[in-house]
Amino acid sequence: TDGKPAGSDRSAVRLRLTDGTPQTRELQTWSLDAPTDLPCAAGESGPLCDRAASIADVTKRFGPEVGEFADEQVEECNKGGVPKPGATQTCDHEVEEPVTVYAGFGHMHMLGRSLKVELNPGTPKAKVLLDVPQFDFDNQRMVKLQSPVEAGPCDTLRVTCRHDAGLRKEE
Repeated sequence: TDGKPAGSDRSAVRLRLTDGTPQTRELQTWSLDAPTDLPCAAGESGPLCDRAASIADVTKRFGPEVGEFADEQVEECNKGGVPKPGATQTCDHEVEEPVTVYAGFGHMHMLGRSLKVELNPGTPKAKVLLDVPQFDFDNQRMVKLQSPVEAGPCDTLRVTCRHDAGLRKEE
């Protein structure tokens, strides 16, 4: 035990019900992806510079779902489906319907170093929604925005992930 007397757990759950009035909206989550496989940059060498070997490595470490998803992510984020070499990967997602953003959650794997989500980057309406300058795989958490942000059709959400591909080199 943790040193507390038996029966001292005071955790609880409170459930609130609503009659479904129009003020109530369903809360949904939306996953914004960026490529998970990182091609080698100019001057970098090693067995994982071969894309097939890199995908096999990702699949081995994180499971077949992640490995299979790599091609889909590259096609979505890099028109033409060609991976972009380098430590920084980005992906733009067009907002299709009006949404209210309340929080963000950055998730990367062990090579991740920083993550940012921006609304309408490079425009006068640009706003950073999530900024994780020092990503820590062991401390991933939901970050509540200071105030909700409205987005809608014609808006763009950009995910920017910076990685340290050198960490994947085999010893």
